[in-house]
Amino acid sequence: MNMEFETTRSIQAFKDILCDRYGTSDFMWMSQNWQPRLAHQHTFKTSPQKMKLDVLKCPRLQHVIEEASEDQEVPKEQLYKTVQSILDEIGYNRRLPVIRWLGLLLLKVLKRTCNGLYVNETSINRVLSVMGDNPVIFAPSHRSYGDFILMSYICFHYKIEIPAIAAGMDFHSMWLMGHVLRDSCAFFMRRSFGSDKLYWTAFSEYVQKLVTDGEAAIEFFIEGTRSRTAKSLMPKFGFLSMTLVPFLTGRVPDITIVPINISYDRTLEEILFAYELLGVPKPKESTSGLIKALNMLNERYGKVYVDFAEPLSVRELFQLNGLQRSLPTPESPQDQHTLSANETMFCVDVAHRVVQQQQRHSVITAFNLISIILNNSVLEGSGPPLLNEVVANVSWLKSVMEVLGALIDIQDGPVNVEVAVKEAIAVHKSLVTLTPTNHLKLIKVHTTAHRVNPAKLKGHSMSEHTMGVAVPMVMIQHYLNPCLHYLIGPALVTLVMWHLDDAVEITRGDLFQNFNFLRLLFAYEFAFYAAWAEKEFDDAVKQLEMLSVVEPTKSDRLKLGNHRKLQILLLNLLQPFLEGYLTVCQLLQQTASDPCSESLLLTSTQRRVEELLGSGIILHPYALSLDMHSAALQALTALQAVNRLKR
Repeated sequence: MNMEFETTRSIQAFKDILCDRYGTSDFMWMSQNWQPRLAHQHTFKTSPQKMKLDVLKCPRLQHVIEEASEDQEVPKEQLYKTVQSILDEIGYNRRLPVIRWLGLLLLKVLKRTCNGLYVNETSINRVLSVMGDNPVIFAPSHRSYGDFILMSYICFHYKIEIPAIAAGMDFHSMWLMGHVLRDSCAFFMRRSFGSDKLYWTAFSEYVQKLVTDGEAAIEFFIEGTRSRTAKSLMPKFGFLSMTLVPFLTGRVPDITIVPINISYDRTLEEILFAYELLGVPKPKESTSGLIKALNMLNERYGKVYVDFAEPLSVRELFQLNGLQRSLPTPESPQDQHTLSANETMFCVDVAHRVVQQQQRHSVITAFNLISIILNNSVLEGSGPPLLNEVVANVSWLKSVMEVLGALIDIQDGPVNVEVAVKEAIAVHKSLVTLTPTNHLKLIKVHTTAHRVNPAKLKGHSMSEHTMGVAVPMVMIQHYLNPCLHYLIGPALVTLVMWHLDDAVEITRGDLFQNFNFLRLLFAYEFAFYAAWAEKEFDDAVKQLEMLSVVEPTKSDRLKLGNHRKLQILLLNLLQPFLEGYLTVCQLLQQTASDPCSESLLLTSTQRRVEELLGSGIILHPYALSLDMHSAALQALTALQAVNRLKR
């Protein structure tokens, strides 16, 4: 979003930190004398235990305990014990021997399964240069369970104090692993606080204490959960707003936020994500499940790329928005601060900037481009493409994506492109294969072993045939989706233009009006931020002019250009989303007179999409995605096309 056309990023800046350790063994590397760099240096020392005690003594929490004691007629001593229990549930520990052993295990796993862990050293050195004077927040993208442990190892490698990591309660309940993660600096938060004011106050005070007094960075996922689609999710604002309160109340002079992108050549949970999107509930996190997952270690997962974006200064962003801090007064002390409307909007702005920077720092691989080609061939009904056609199209797509600002890990030249394509096919051999005639085709992934009790499904119980067709296509879409950040703006403009006759021209104003409507419709699908609509429109039009997809006329209007191949490809990228959203709207029309629960509507939509797929009216199985249907309902509600009744 809001892209710049030039970029100083280079794939050569990425260094494989699994192999370049000067010949040191894994054991000796993890046993080294480790003197880490602190994110925020203080004149005083603190510890995980002292931090919990300080939170227990804070005036705001004391006030809430007194209120609860009066309202509930419960002795304060009993509530203090409750809060102590809550803080013990939340709080992290830092045990270096556990961190070392966990790092050693990770190294063994990565070397067995990956072709490299590539870190942009230029970017991490930039982060190191700004650390020390104020609190630091690491905000990585979240595509896999491996994200947080990779981040911890990277910090160990570059001698940065292991961050305090916000983790869900799913991990807390795992036998043994919950303790291991806590000892490796994870602190735990419940998925929802509900009306539990005591828990909410204790947790928010704990987070703020980490910001003001902690020496390590805080790490959290701004999307709130793993993205099953590999697209950015709409950011969550609650945790971020907690971390910003110490700045807003003047307790810290600034906060540095570091957006981080973690790009995977192949995602560990790829098949689980496909089933979840189709309505199969995710397996409950457990230690036994983790042990079973070790079977996946017999597979190869290619490369992992980690890039640290330019650090964001909260103080500079605050000034950029023309805001003034609401410093505490006797009438409104800092421990009773409530975010104003402007401060809330500021948190929204910061969150979207973090997501934007995560997107800009992705690395696109050969298989991401192959996925676009396979998707295109399915929608065009042209059958599996020949290898030489795939290579030629990957080379062409690489040049297109680079115009749009993407960083592609493929060296220039036909021979290098062919090598990259063949390596990508080898990594993804469980999804695609070359036939004896050198055609690239999808492999049947779904088996009866993946069947679940229909009563446990989140959506419609689909036929084995539908699942057989859908699962590999949803997996392909998973690898196509990281490219959509670069392509979605141009695709939406092209869609509007395509509905005009070739000779018809359109004013920029009319084009923007249609573009903006589509952008609002797909807001939750692609994490669009309304404030950036005009800038993104201007960027998309400039890019399409550069690519000859649209062209300006003498009357200062726009018309379609002559690059039909790219026009059709951009439209095909939107096909599953248009099909899915249209079906949601059709089902809503049918139930307009009778309110319907969201779960029933999602089930009905998925059933209808399956019927339309079987009859050939809908072409793309990704239209079966429950996440897509849910995003459509959110957008239609925001557009006031749908009323959500809370009952």
